[in-house]
Amino acid sequence: GGGMTMERPDPRLTIGALITFQLYFNAVTSSYTALSNCVTSLVRAAGSASRVFSLQDNLPDIAPRSGATFAPSRARGPAVALENVTFWYQMRPNNIVLRGMNVVIPGGSTAALVGKSGGGKTTVVSLLLRYYDVKGGAITLDGRDIRSLNLASVHRHVGLVMQDTQMFNRTIAGNIGYGVAEEDATEEAIEAAARKANAHDFIGAMPDGYETRLGERGIRLSGGQRQRLAIARVFLRHPRLLLLDEATSALDLESEAAVQSALDRLLALGGRTAVVVAHRLSTVRHADRINVIADGEVVEGGTHEELVAREGGVYAGLLSLQERKKSEVIAE
Repeated sequence: GGGMTMERPDPRLTIGALITFQLYFNAVTSSYTALSNCVTSLVRAAGSASRVFSLQDNLPDIAPRSGATFAPSRARGPAVALENVTFWYQMRPNNIVLRGMNVVIPGGSTAALVGKSGGGKTTVVSLLLRYYDVKGGAITLDGRDIRSLNLASVHRHVGLVMQDTQMFNRTIAGNIGYGVAEEDATEEAIEAAARKANAHDFIGAMPDGYETRLGERGIRLSGGQRQRLAIARVFLRHPRLLLLDEATSALDLESEAAVQSALDRLLALGGRTAVVVAHRLSTVRHADRINVIADGEVVEGGTHEELVAREGGVYAGLLSLQERKKSEVIAE
């Protein structure tokens, strides 16, 4: 076009007209290109949105608001029973985790679940929280199948301390009072709970005390400090059912002593039922009943004294092994 204009001048096609045409052409093509990119983005977004909407439309297998309200007695915790419970995870149907397990925990008592890793102890805690439903048998609270109870009302009466405690990017007071009614989470109540959990001293040493922000997942705290805040949460909630899942297993000796002292104080309170999952047997000596779990079954049960007296028993063997390892560490 430009060469023809120079070689054979035509009054109808001047250089200015050619440049103007080229500018218009570029503007139109760039608009079409942008429109094409928009269409591509819309198609991709529609595909992603359909997956998001399908996820939002999915109904949970366990409806949290259906069922009868759970209201345990304030005088004692609920009686808990696992009746011939069988369970496996959906993704591993051939790996049976619990095999006809039977456990009876009277209301107001403390029951311990001990044994080697992989035996199914933490799975029992997950089933008591009803993260999953049993595949066979039943779990009952005060004689009522947990599947018939309103899940939200059950969780309202449960206190949980796990090995990996979840903290949020908010103040220490906000973390202790998380999930507690505003009228119950007063400054005085939060401080009282922290004192019972052996947390008040280290909180007082923080830059802003109870108003110190913890960062994501409580990054500003040590493992022992996070555990003590979790215990303070439980003191503040006054739960009727207390679940402790390896609460001291990942701590050094000094932190473990502080956390165990707080746990002992928590377990000594009346009016609640406690289920304690522990790897270190020294932490469950005073439980009303110790259930030894292996391969998804209860293989032994009794008090600490009864189980130690059983010559060749599983519990006695585990205790002997742990004490031997402890003496070797001290010797080093």
